Formats: sequence, structure tokens, C-alpha cells
Amino acid sequence: MSKINARANLQNTEWEITFENIQSTYTDLIIGFQNDVCDIHFKDIKFKYELRQDSNIREYGVFPPPGCKYVCSNQEHLISQRLNLQPETEYEIYLWMENDRKSFDKSVIFTTPRPQQPYSSWSWDGENWNSPIPYPDDGGYYTWNEEIQNWVE
Repeated sequence: MSKINARANLQNTEWEITFENIQSTYTDLIIGFQNDVCDIHFKDIKFKYELRQDSNIREYGVFPPPGCKYVCSNQEHLISQRLNLQPETEYEIYLWMENDRKSFDKSVIFTTPRPQQPYSSWSWDGENWNSPIPYPDDGGYYTWNEEIQNWVE
């Protein structure tokens, strides 16, 4: 599973961010909080994330949503968001939070990988892997045969 784990430590006011198996097209952003006690009690907590690319915000989330208030939690995470990504692209994940009038933030840059090459004869065009011969457009169903370097019905 592709994910970014973001955990805010309410004691030392720092974000801990780890990456697991980042994929070329998506990842799940998991946001959670930690404290020295089992049940975390919030004091007017607010937090947000931004997925940035070339200084532009591509995706973002602001929490809690309007009309909601987070009071306490005993869960590992509060939020899980699916982020849409592009292969071989550099992104910045920015996280900010405020609790009990103390705020802190963190940014981390990461690059998505190129998807695995499906066949040795296929070439990368910067966005996709392409077969040496285009997929037939006659409405039939085909699979690539690497041995004969062609599509077979």
C-alpha cells in the first residue's frame, strides 16, 4: 500500500513524516496525532495539508470540517486522504496544525517513481509506457505478446 504517514506530536510540537511504497499514480495520506497518554484531548485543534507541485497547490484539506470539532481521540490516525499523483514528478507535502494556540508546520519534498516497465520492448514517453506497435482500434480485445512483438486477439 502506498502511503505517507504524518504524525503530529502534541508534546514537542513536531511532525514526523514517513513514506511507504510510494506509487507513481496515487498515495494515501494518513494524518494522526500522538501524546504521552492513550486518549489525546484536543484544545481547539485545527490542521491542514497541501500537496504542492512547482509552488502550486494541487490538492489540500482543512480540518475539522465546518460545523465539526475534534475533542479527543484514541485512534492512530484521524484522517486518510487519497492523493492523485503523476509519475516521475516532484511534490511537496506541507502540513500545519494548531492546538491550544500553539502552531507548527513541516514541508517534505518527494518524487514519485516511474511505473514498472511492462515489457522490455516498450518505451517510456515521459508519462506512459508505449508498445512498439499501437493497440488496434478495431474494437477487439488484445494482449501484448512480447515474443512476436505484436498484439494478439
